[in-house]
Amino acid sequence: MNALVGASDHSTTKALYAKDPDGLEFEVSWLVPADLLTEEVLNGRSGIKPLDLAREKERYGAQTRGGLGVSIPV
Repeated sequence: MNALVGASDHSTTKALYAKDPDGLEFEVSWLVPADLLTEEVLNGRSGIKPLDLAREKERYGAQTRGGLGVSIPV
């Protein structure tokens, strides 16, 4: 079964969409930490692009905790 049904780059957030075994769709999202919000990232909010997960991991690192300073106080 291929659970992954989509992936989107919302610029300030990155999202994966999947379906569980009962067919219910859910989203897993990652928020770019506040201290990493550049002008380029903020300007990208005007559109949704396909998510390039390898590029984002290279850009932010696989260990960068999302949401810091945005939804998680620092």
